[in-house]
Amino acid sequence: MSRRLIALLILTISILTACGRAIANHPAAAGYLIFLEGGFSNGGESVKVLDSGSGTVVRELPMGTPASDWSRYYIVTQLSGSAQLKAIDPASGRTIAQATIPASYSLPDIAFQGPTAGISPNGQWLALTQKGASTNFLVGSSSLTDSFKTIHVNGDFVFDALSNDGKSLYLIQKMKDPNHYQVRLYDVAAGALMPQPVVDKREPNEPMNGIRGDSAADSIGNYVYTVYIRDGGPFIHALPLDEPIAWCVDLPSTASNDMERQFHWALALSHDGRTLYAANEAVGTVAVMTSGEPPTIVRTAPVAMNLPPRQGGGLVTDADAKGPRIGGAALSPDGRTLYSFANVGVVAIDTATLKVRARYLDPWRPDTMRLSTDGKWLYVAESSESKLWQIDPATGAVAELKSVVNPWALLWAQPK
Repeated sequence: MSRRLIALLILTISILTACGRAIANHPAAAGYLIFLEGGFSNGGESVKVLDSGSGTVVRELPMGTPASDWSRYYIVTQLSGSAQLKAIDPASGRTIAQATIPASYSLPDIAFQGPTAGISPNGQWLALTQKGASTNFLVGSSSLTDSFKTIHVNGDFVFDALSNDGKSLYLIQKMKDPNHYQVRLYDVAAGALMPQPVVDKREPNEPMNGIRGDSAADSIGNYVYTVYIRDGGPFIHALPLDEPIAWCVDLPSTASNDMERQFHWALALSHDGRTLYAANEAVGTVAVMTSGEPPTIVRTAPVAMNLPPRQGGGLVTDADAKGPRIGGAALSPDGRTLYSFANVGVVAIDTATLKVRARYLDPWRPDTMRLSTDGKWLYVAESSESKLWQIDPATGAVAELKSVVNPWALLWAQPK
């Protein structure tokens, strides 16, 4: 090969790299607050609140439980002989309400995936947990104006979900076999643990097993959807919050024991709670599930999310498995566009055709995304290189913001 040709190839690679990375040539839009978690989940880190215009951290919050609309954010501080439960306005940091609770109670921690849990989908009820020889819970109004009811259950239980009327507390009971668990229902009003596990009535004897992945709940409180990863293939655990049953719906799988690829499933729920999108760039597939009894996958399609490897420099390689993501998919307010990760960058998928209509951030490999509450901006972050971008879905314009170190999870973005 001639020196001239080698030089031309080097120049071409350099141009491709420059074009791929020099994408953020627009100033970021001001007027938004971005809530994100830095570092790795539950490692003593906090939630940072960034100003979109300057990218500066305007506030830090301890790890806590947000209401679904982030109008309130709950935190627990352990004191001498008791604990303090606070509801704060996460945008301003102002304390809205507070209550004293018994010592060593805390907000439930679900599978080390970002913020803690314990709140009903409508935000009106709150549960706290205390571990010991038995498992104890507190359940009460999220207004913190009334006393909490104390619940005792014998065994190793963790929080799963709480109904919108505060009467049904769903728990995961850990079994002696660490690979299996049971979903149990505690009737808060009756003060009793229901004797039968919550199961899919189509397969009542099927043992529950798997590793918890991405999850989504509709604010109406009809369902909580959770991906579970297991050797037999991934499935969505659809839990109706007004019945003592559940539905297990299998997801597509190229190889049932390919655990790494299963971790890439991400969920996005329509605003009316009727349609759930599950996307997985590692297998290049989108599944569409509708609510009902049972919830049913009505469409599954291969989607050309991933670009082929480039020649001359190996700029793009297969995406690494990164484990469950917080904010691995997003759905536009009108339900017409599904945003998902690809092997590089982010793709916008037309939900009517399940075809890719736009690509962003090639050749970066972001970890987490979140649409602003008004749908005007898509925020995307990449942890290992501490990158944060603001994308205009209407024009495709990209702006890079100053970021915190290791933005592990984008949690929320709203106008000031």
